[in-house]
Amino acid sequence: MAAGMRFDIFEKPGSNMLIDTHCHIDQFQSPEDVVRECENSACRVVAVTNLPSHFAVAADRLRGHRFVSAALGMHPLFASEGIRELGAFKRMASQTNFIGEIGLDFSRQGVASKTIQERIFEDVLNAIQDRPRFVTLHSRGAEAAVLDGLRRHGIKAAVFHWFSGSATVLENVFAEGHFVSVNPAMLSSASGKRVIAQSPRERILVESDGPFTKVLNQVCRPTSIAFVYQNLAARWGVSNESAVACIKSNFDRILANCDPTSLR
Repeated sequence: MAAGMRFDIFEKPGSNMLIDTHCHIDQFQSPEDVVRECENSACRVVAVTNLPSHFAVAADRLRGHRFVSAALGMHPLFASEGIRELGAFKRMASQTNFIGEIGLDFSRQGVASKTIQERIFEDVLNAIQDRPRFVTLHSRGAEAAVLDGLRRHGIKAAVFHWFSGSATVLENVFAEGHFVSVNPAMLSSASGKRVIAQSPRERILVESDGPFTKVLNQVCRPTSIAFVYQNLAARWGVSNESAVACIKSNFDRILANCDPTSLR
């Protein structure tokens, strides 16, 4: 990461600003176009990464951008690569207020690397337990284990991206002060609808998870999340403006605990 690069994350976004808390901007065909679109539309984005080496590139390219922030990631499905980048993660963790995507994946896709994932996740949590940060989590098939890790390391106000676990674990997520983020795919799936219905408004954030979700058969971009806001507003029986203000308030509460003097 370039020395002396500071985040301007504590400037309050406008009350009508859409906030995408989990987007893989570096996975789009043309990341530069997506960033330009976000900047032009004042769409606040947490640009998650899969590995520290990806974060280093993203942070450098996003230097000077007002609305898009790179997040330091260690994706559980990249465990074989990630084990070699743990040292880099630990070094970079002190320089950022945004962490993600991190976590565990015990689904059929990830269970073969369960042991190495657990080792990496433990080291990652050790590296970020020193102070509050914005943390976005992968927890597919491992929701209780991820929550336990947060509890053991004293990490508060983390965000469970695309939560799909049990109602009991979700209750525990909220009881311990964490959040969930809702993406377009969750609006139509049975598990997604259940999560939204069970989630208090003050514990919900919005994400695109682009380019891995779609809106009206189109790849979801950060600016596409207006669809999610509109859906939440309809479910809650409030205006779109009220839904936007609610999500902004939730996002601001997490950032309020971060260190305004640290590098991003």
